[in-house]
Amino acid sequence: MKAIFLALTAALTLNAQVAVPTTGGKFETRGINGSGGVTINNGVSTKPAPPTKTKLTSYFLLGEPRQWKSTDGRSLLGTIIAFEESVIEFDAANPAAAREAVEKAPPAELPANPTLIRDDKVRLMVNKKPVEVSLSLLSEDDRKYVDDLKARMPK
Repeated sequence: MKAIFLALTAALTLNAQVAVPTTGGKFETRGINGSGGVTINNGVSTKPAPPTKTKLTSYFLLGEPRQWKSTDGRSLLGTIIAFEESVIEFDAANPAAAREAVEKAPPAELPANPTLIRDDKVRLMVNKKPVEVSLSLLSEDDRKYVDDLKARMPK
């Protein structure tokens, strides 16, 4: 029993040996720039990147989120929004500066007479994106909701 254990132990240790590379020389290390430590400047100066334009778009919600149904029975969850939107553009050097500028931006104000229907379409906010939907594609209940909302809007 002892002999079998020693034979198995010897076989396992032979299989666990570390392989030695067959190259004769020592491996060289390279610099981070990949040129072997040699830096070549072709007279090109590196300038900092120009600040990026950041756009803050505010949409005006005119109702509560609801399930909208089409005449063919399909539905989607969305909120009716005005066709007007507030867009503020500013320069930001990095994402942190962009967040700071967004926080300092003045709040958007709802126009005095927001547009609810344009070219026989309404605008819905679906998955954080504005989508225009034709009134003819909406169910009768949804068209009635839009008409009621339009009657309550300031003239």
